[in-house]
Parts: sequence; C-alpha cells; structure tokens
Amino acid sequence: MTPLMTGSRCPTRTQIAVAVIVADGRVLVGRRSDASVDAPGLHEFPGGKVEPGEVPESAAVRECREEAGLAIRVRRRLDAIRAESSTGPIDVLFFVAEPADTAEVPRPPFEWRRVAALEPGTFPSANAGVLDWLRRHHGGS
Repeated sequence: MTPLMTGSRCPTRTQIAVAVIVADGRVLVGRRSDASVDAPGLHEFPGGKVEPGEVPESAAVRECREEAGLAIRVRRRLDAIRAESSTGPIDVLFFVAEPADTAEVPRPPFEWRRVAALEPGTFPSANAGVLDWLRRHHGGS
C-alpha cells in the first residue's frame, strides 16, 4: 500500500498565451492597472489564460479580441518561458501576430507604439526576450 503524500503534488502550470502584434514598425502595447496583483503599472502585450480544450494560438486570438478589440492572425510561436505568478507557476507562450485589419483601432489601454520607443524596464522581466527580438527585427535600437 502506498501512503498518501499530502502536499507533495507538483502544482499545475497554467498556460498563458500572449500575442505580440507587429505592424509597420509598431507593436500593440497596453499598461496594466496599478491595482493589478501581478506586475501592476507595467506594460504588457495582450494575452491571458488558455482555457481547457483551447489551443494556445486560439487563446491569443481570443484574448486580443477581448482585451484590445482587435482581430489578429497568429503567424508563429516566438518564445516560451516558465515563470511564477500570484496564482502559481505559469508557462507563457508568446506568438507573433499581425492585425487582420490595419484600420481597426485598439481599445484602451492598448495602443500602437513604435518598437524603438519601448523601454524594457517598463515591462515584466518575462518579456525581456520578446523585447530583444522586437528591437533586432522590427526597428528598435
């Protein structure tokens, strides 16, 4: 008989899908509320939790529509990192995307920003690799 190992279970990792939407040297960025539990006041790309039965790419599309009001097309996976949030361990999956309609205007707090104007210190540390990629491939200095 195997004894119960109370408290020894590995916590379930939550998947977070994030859309890095790039168009004409600009990227879609929002600012988290100062009241946010995780990364208050920092900038972010649209994204959120992958729901049960949902593929991460679809979650990125859904989250962008819900948060920023934009329809997007996911092109490819850019990066994946492991991190900790206030609710436990997370896997953050970053996807390169483009707007389905470049005339669509994002809902606040999201707005288009020039890649060169992004400041790494204003984003959560989990975004460091993405910011570096944006600078190297989309005109940032």
